[in-house]
Order: sequence, then structure tokens, then C-alpha cells
Amino acid sequence: MKKVGILFLGMGMMFACTNVKESKEYKELEAERDSLLQLSSSANEEVAEMMAVISEVEENFNKIREAEKYLSTESSQSGEMSQDTKTRINENFKMINEILQRNKAQLAELRSKYNSSNKQIALLKNTIERLNKEMEESAARVSELQSLLAERDSTIVKLSSDITALASEAEAQSATIQEQDKALHTAYYVFGTANELKEQKILSGGFLQPTKVMKDTFNKDYFIKIDIRDVTEIPLYAKKAKLWSTHPEGTYEFVKGPDGNLTFHITDTQRFWSLTKFLVIEVY
Repeated sequence: MKKVGILFLGMGMMFACTNVKESKEYKELEAERDSLLQLSSSANEEVAEMMAVISEVEENFNKIREAEKYLSTESSQSGEMSQDTKTRINENFKMINEILQRNKAQLAELRSKYNSSNKQIALLKNTIERLNKEMEESAARVSELQSLLAERDSTIVKLSSDITALASEAEAQSATIQEQDKALHTAYYVFGTANELKEQKILSGGFLQPTKVMKDTFNKDYFIKIDIRDVTEIPLYAKKAKLWSTHPEGTYEFVKGPDGNLTFHITDTQRFWSLTKFLVIEVY
């Protein structure tokens, strides 16, 4: 929205000029403003939709917790069960199993949206992981209650296999989200002299030939792996440097230290790594 504000300010300044609405610059600003407003509205609608699903999943967990209280009380009792008690216990187990299945599907859909959504929606990642963790814990508790109650009466419906499978799937789902999140924030960088980079097939070119970055043949093991959330500064230990990989302008800068050596600063992490996850810098 900050960018939209800047657009409005720019348009306001242009109104002071004659025939401003007919100018190319005005029309470009107006088009970009409309595009940004539409993008912001779409993102807000998607967040609202995902929050509605999260609220429903939370409410489902409340129902499970209430059922667990009843089952826990019954599991601590002794003596013969009445037929009404057996029926109610079976109904509770069936209800829990159905809710866990429904939550599983909804959380899988949320995970899919998180993986393909913009930065604003990606902020819901922790909530999705927490809900997956709660589903895993609920399935484990219910499985334990199932075993305790089965000891009291062998006629109770056996759903433990389904619940155990759900617990395993929830755990796997949580692990998948963590791996996807790690991959999403992984990047690689390398710096070296022109000869060093050419030896590793990272740069090509030479006498009378333009230098360029090779994409398919370079030695990836020569790169340093980083988490882009943690690394925004890279000391180059050289007084001159040139960036060869492609990154948006205004997202980085070379900063000279007191000793004259350069440090590469990433000033806008999300935009900087949006075009490539490989950073190549020549030093000399």
C-alpha cells in the first residue's frame, strides 16, 4: 500500500501541469495504481477466506476436546457399561473420526494455498503448522482413549487404525510444510575472480566474447547455501566487484568499509531473490 500512496502523490503533483491527463506518464501511473489496488483487494479476500477455514477447523477441535472429556471420564470408570453408555461412546468416536478427516482435508487445502500464495498469506504458515500439530496430538489422545475403553468392553467400535493413520499423515504433512518452507527460503551465492568463476563453469566468455552467467553447466557445489531470512550481507574481501546474476534494481548495494573492501548488502530480500536463487559476483 505504500507504493499506492506514492502513486497517488505522483499523480497529485502531475495535476499541476497542463494537459496532464493526456500525458503518457499520467496514464502509466494510473494503470499501475489500479493494478496495485486490485492486487491488494484480491490478497485481502484470499486471507479472509483462509481465516474462515481456520476458524471452522478451530471450532472442530473444540468439539473434539469436549468429546475427549467425556471419553476420558468413562475410561477412568470401572464396572460394566450400560448399553446407552456403549452407544454414546461409539457415537463420540465416530464423530471424532469424521471431524479429524474433515480437518485433514481443510488443512491440506490451506497448505496448498500457502505454498502458492503471496507474502501476506504466507504469514499464516505458523497457524497452519499449529493446527496440523493439534490434529496429530488429538489423534494420538483419541487412540489412547480407544485402547483404554476397549479394555472395559470389547464391543466398542474399533477405529484406532483410522485414527493412527490420521496421526501419521498429520505428522508427515507437518514435515512437508517445514521442508517446503525451508526450500522456499534457500538460496546460493558465490564470489571469485573471473578465472575462478570460469573454471567452475559459472561464467563464460573471454577475448572478443561477452561474459555471461552459465545456467545449466556450472558447478553448484562451488556455491554457498544460505537461508535468505538470515543472510543479507556478504563480505567480499575485495576493493572492486561486479554483479553478474540477474536481480531487480534497487534491491542491493555494494558498501565500502573502512579498509576499502566491499560488502554486498541485500536491501529488499523478497524482491532480490524473486528472479533467481543463485547470486554470482566477480571480484578483482
